Amino acid sequence: MLDVRSISVPGRLESTTFSVSSGAGILVTGPNGAGKSTLLDCIAGVLKPTYGGISTPDGKQPAYLPQNPPRPFAYTVSEYLSIGKTLHPQTDHTEIFDILPILDKDITALSAGQWQRVAITKVMNTNSQVIILDEPDAPLDDHWSQVLEKTIYNAMASGRVIVVTLHRTEIRKNWKFQHLNLSATISS
Repeated sequence: MLDVRSISVPGRLESTTFSVSSGAGILVTGPNGAGKSTLLDCIAGVLKPTYGGISTPDGKQPAYLPQNPPRPFAYTVSEYLSIGKTLHPQTDHTEIFDILPILDKDITALSAGQWQRVAITKVMNTNSQVIILDEPDAPLDDHWSQVLEKTIYNAMASGRVIVVTLHRTEIRKNWKFQHLNLSATISS
């Protein structure tokens, strides 16, 4: 279970508490500035909350795909995917996200959609029990958004916890997730 207890960052995230059981997901929604990315940064360990605490099912760092993930310079897709590789024992996502044909391409030469599929593949290929995805659908077309949705449901079926924000509001209504709506009122 992912357990988030009263975490807050003054001026960026009001006190937030929720739990997600293993094999389940939570969709974080709210207007711009409500603290969605800040919440995900805190859960991922990128940002330390000022107050509160977070515990993961295995006590380990979650795998994290931030919004607009930065592209490392001068790597091929294959080299990038092999950095720190701890492959999830059940599924290799390179075929699922059609990465095999671009393994030898330089990361800087990829389109936004290709790069996002590579970044999703890297996160999903980890053996982390908690996967955090900040707007992973933003540069994806309808086909790849559907592949992403199926991949997320498969990950939950294997016992992983998924925490996600979505860019495209029209696909949110189809996802059967627990919902957490953050308020737009942030005071400093």
